[in-house]
Amino acid sequence: MKKLFMIVLLSALLAACGTDDANSSDTDFVVEEIVVEIQTPEQVEAGQKVPLLAKVTQGGEAVEDADEVVFEVWQSGSRDDSEMLEAKHVGDGVYQAETKLEEGLYFTYAHTTARQLHVMPKHEITAGNPDPASIVPDDSDEADSMENMEKHSGH
Repeated sequence: MKKLFMIVLLSALLAACGTDDANSSDTDFVVEEIVVEIQTPEQVEAGQKVPLLAKVTQGGEAVEDADEVVFEVWQSGSRDDSEMLEAKHVGDGVYQAETKLEEGLYFTYAHTTARQLHVMPKHEITAGNPDPASIVPDDSDEADSMENMEKHSGH
């Protein structure tokens, strides 16, 4: 009986120690967010090659090892015809793809996956001087974009 009591007591003490360690590690570990700054100008010349640039940082430090940076680009009113362009790392946390934009208003998401986090900032680009009547406001949301990204990545 005495042995059984000692086993139960030791088990309770070990369980209590394990709980304290788990609680303290939860409060000590904080994941820093991934920040993606799109560096593509908001105004570009129509019909010219346009570099799509995204600077990826975490905790103020350049992320040189992003798993994936993909620019999703579409012209206003043509959301279903978006194009996925894989970016290449060019240094200092900057990832680049290139596209040619005809006159119009374009939208882009920079789908960025790094260090098990995914962010997708949105950006507008005006190519040339489009007729304001040709511009359709973009009412798509991130869920639409995530669906397009899943099609692209095969997940």
